[in-house]
Amino acid sequence: MEYLYHGSATAGIAVLEARSTLHGTDTRVVYLTDCVPYALFYIWDEERTGSSVKHVTGRVEDGTAIYEEQFPDQLRAFYDGVSGWLYRAPREGARAAEGRESLFYAEGDTPVEAQYVPDVYAALLEHEAAGRLKVLRYSAQPPQRQEELTQLIAEVIRRDQFYSGDPAQRAFMKRYFARAWAQAKCLTPSSGPATPWPRCP
Repeated sequence: MEYLYHGSATAGIAVLEARSTLHGTDTRVVYLTDCVPYALFYIWDEERTGSSVKHVTGRVEDGTAIYEEQFPDQLRAFYDGVSGWLYRAPREGARAAEGRESLFYAEGDTPVEAQYVPDVYAALLEHEAAGRLKVLRYSAQPPQRQEELTQLIAEVIRRDQFYSGDPAQRAFMKRYFARAWAQAKCLTPSSGPATPWPRCP
């Protein structure tokens, strides 16, 4: 039997509730994937990171999960020592999500079986060694790409006004994206495109 997967830090789930809305409809669905490492990205430890917002910088291309770090050692920072559950449901009856590789949806609540994952980071490294996951590590990127990633996050921080109304997300961004945070602070709303990092004080 073929299965689809859903990663979660929450234990004891027997039925995944249809809490998401299918794009362009009023239909309530459960989103699932046939790519195990991609599902593992969503085992997010809110207590560890300090944020309830899952910062997942992953996708699937040609059947392989891709994870691009936006700061040094991001994969380890978010997943090392984190435990959770990989839930699976029969693929039968699920439909492919339009325009999203390896993403599927099932209408209504979905019964699942659980597999405990004691260390998500270790599991991801195993998938990487097996060729099912490709990690684009920040430290291995050319300096130009590192700068692009930093500027990208700096623009998001500035656009969201430094999360002034969300102390938890503000603390999360300052903690993990310190360089981008400094970049955002040295830019003004009228300065146009982000100034390259070396020009910031």
